[in-house]
Amino acid sequence: MSIFGLTNKVPEDYIIVLINSTLISYYVDNFVNNTQTFQINDARQLPIIIPTLQDITTAHNIIMEAIRIKKNHNLLALNKLQKEADSFCKKIYHY
Repeated sequence: MSIFGLTNKVPEDYIIVLINSTLISYYVDNFVNNTQTFQINDARQLPIIIPTLQDITTAHNIIMEAIRIKKNHNLLALNKLQKEADSFCKKIYHY
């Protein structure tokens, strides 16, 4: 699956962080599609909150850090980053 933004207000980095969060995973599993496979039609049904410039920067930094960590095969750091992404998502959705 590929993700392309249709507007500059919601960049791809932001959407990717949200999709990979535990909160959105829970939402999809319970309200959109309870199968193991996340599909593009599932993504279309997500309630996306328009991010602030700070949120865009934070999401971009999370993505860049995830790429760096994956290249180094550091699973402990990746788990820590997952918690950071989850906290970011909870802040966005006031959860």
